Amino acid sequence: MTWGELNMGTRHYAAASLLALVAATAPGVASAQDRVVSQPALPLSEALQRIAAEWGKPLNIDPDAVRGITARPVVNARSERDAVAQATRGLPVAVEVSDTGAISILNDVIVTAQPNEAENSVLVRGATSSSRTGQSLREQPRNTQVISSKLLERQQAQTIAEALANAGGVVVNTATVQGGVSYSVRGFDSNGAVNGLPSVSSSSFAAGTTQSLVNIERIEVLKGPDAILLGGDNLGGTINIVTKKPNANERLYASMDTGSFGLVRGTIDANRALTDDNRLSARIIATAATADRNFGGYRGNEDYLFAPSLRYKNATTDIIVSAVAGTQYFGMVPYTVLNKATKTPYDVAWDRPLVGGKGQFVRNGTTQINAEVTQKLTDWLTVVLRGQHQNATFALSQYSPFAVLNNSGLLLVSRSGVRQTSTTDAVDGFARIAFDTGPVSHKIVVGATNVKSDTDAIYAANGGMFPYNFLTPSGTLPPLASIYSERSTVIGKQRGYYGQYLVGFGPIHLMAAVRRNVTDFTSIVARFGASSTHAATTVPNFGAVVDITDKLSVFGTVAYGYTPTFSLNAAGNKLPDIRSRNAETGVKWDLFDKRVLINASYFSIRQSNLLDRDPANPRFSIALPGQLGEGVDLNISGTPVTALTVSAAFTRTDYKFLQPTPTIGNTLNGQPRDVYNFYASYERKIGDDMRAGLGGGVAGRSSSAIDRLNTYRIAGAALANLNGFLSIGDLDINIGVRNLFDRKSYAPTRFDSYIPLGEPRSWRLTVGYRFF
Repeated sequence: MTWGELNMGTRHYAAASLLALVAATAPGVASAQDRVVSQPALPLSEALQRIAAEWGKPLNIDPDAVRGITARPVVNARSERDAVAQATRGLPVAVEVSDTGAISILNDVIVTAQPNEAENSVLVRGATSSSRTGQSLREQPRNTQVISSKLLERQQAQTIAEALANAGGVVVNTATVQGGVSYSVRGFDSNGAVNGLPSVSSSSFAAGTTQSLVNIERIEVLKGPDAILLGGDNLGGTINIVTKKPNANERLYASMDTGSFGLVRGTIDANRALTDDNRLSARIIATAATADRNFGGYRGNEDYLFAPSLRYKNATTDIIVSAVAGTQYFGMVPYTVLNKATKTPYDVAWDRPLVGGKGQFVRNGTTQINAEVTQKLTDWLTVVLRGQHQNATFALSQYSPFAVLNNSGLLLVSRSGVRQTSTTDAVDGFARIAFDTGPVSHKIVVGATNVKSDTDAIYAANGGMFPYNFLTPSGTLPPLASIYSERSTVIGKQRGYYGQYLVGFGPIHLMAAVRRNVTDFTSIVARFGASSTHAATTVPNFGAVVDITDKLSVFGTVAYGYTPTFSLNAAGNKLPDIRSRNAETGVKWDLFDKRVLINASYFSIRQSNLLDRDPANPRFSIALPGQLGEGVDLNISGTPVTALTVSAAFTRTDYKFLQPTPTIGNTLNGQPRDVYNFYASYERKIGDDMRAGLGGGVAGRSSSAIDRLNTYRIAGAALANLNGFLSIGDLDINIGVRNLFDRKSYAPTRFDSYIPLGEPRSWRLTVGYRFF
């Protein structure tokens, strides 16, 4: 609830009213604006009455709100607003000073932290952590999709890759021979963020953005570049992961999962207020999961997490401190190989490794500490300071197929591995100023970001490559690498300074933003020494929202992104930075009494250049003309009728290279034209303290090219999922079947030697109990 939502005319409380006239109480009307007032710590009621009398302003006090409270001292206050702010700073009261100077003091009814709507609803409307202006989804001049933890809970999602199946235009790339998972948005490289701050998912770290879903409140998919938020490395969009926060509600919930391939998971989520006034709260989330194997016969996935957090919240202050300690193991992504003679994947056994044995895996470790302070200093000024420390580790141990040597099953396989450690420290601070001048509203954001990251990689000394025929295997495989000594280090520093201006006049809202980013990059490679580069760029963004009605808005945006380039060409010259520009226009429409939100847009996103291997000197790269993606993006989420929830997305993107050449071809590979999903659930009461329901949906994509010449393609896929729910008192049961019709599918890829297999039909059972 905000002060604007309080109807003072209908509030029923015992109020003391005082109207002091300047002429009667403070001689010298002409010099009133030059007055400087100080007063000692007094009972709050008396202190406020003195302030009102000093400036001749009306005063409305709820006696229960001020009883027994002592005001803060006031020193050299030059206005009634300043004096009231000093007198009530940090006190458990809600304060309003109107435009006319009227002072109102009420019991602080909005100070306790409540669960975020993403934990209770499929539709998320509130402000996102990726918007520093504090705007809701409806108010932002961009297409942003939010995937709530409530939706993921219904679907029994276990990984971020499964969660992102709900995001239109997002393609998960599991075909990475170096391990890990990466993502693209609308066909362009994307970066990851955690709580609005850069994560270790940059190109220098193989793991990608990896978090345990049990600690995720929501996933914000920012479609289109946004250098204002993160600086560089976000050409197509950003996947922003928001972790769960403490709240004042007392809750202890425990759940157990089991399912196909020996899946077992246990999770505890405990939350409560620590003080009688409910201002200080704490939360602990812990999970442990293991499995016998994945569906391809490789090592089973494991997930271990411990995440404690504290929160202090009153009327003007919100402080959150959290920590995450987690380790995840992922068995090698099951795959097959392309038969170039038939232009189809080899039909291999899906339940056993193609090369090597079961114990091939990727390990991710994460230690993360977050702190965020939001302080409302006055009714027009709010400051926010956010800090994050991340330490991530990555280990790869698998036989990786690098090339198909012939159509008789002969592969070139790497047995090398890598060990990586990355440390990232990020600090972001900004001030948000909001005020009105007549009928015009203004919101100004000014801030700075500082990010430092160190990534160390140690490569195998006893690795290497070898030929292997997977159709007619013979002999003993060379062992996986075990000695790591070849070290490289990448040190990055980024400083960003930004400003945003949002102005509104009636139904028209205009936004302009600019960011200056300075990047220093040092690479230290064993036997080759160190090299350092420096880059600086200024990036603008523009947007507009026009409210046609209170339920229908149109928006437009022009946003820019970039990735600094530090590579040199064969002549020793630095290759140009890669830039992108997204022009987008669309509508946002509230339906069913604002229980459903439709977000639809047309976009055109252009990338300036591509880096490709120099055909004359393969050790170096060259810059080639970039790519263009144009299409439509539709998102729908909400509750159209009681007990029915819907989430759907569809994105169609037509890709092309700006200047097709024999080197880059004419087709953007690894990117399907269409990406879509639909999920609906219905739950109703069937007895006293008993509810039951069904949920189901489909997620799919069109076909995609493997190579840029469009010679080989991966067929499209559409997979159906089904869930059944039953709640009896505090007991919750959810049983689900994934890939209901057991369709055989392959994931998009850019490599004929690595075609990821889609998971066959599987089942999951979740049983949870609310102790309180």
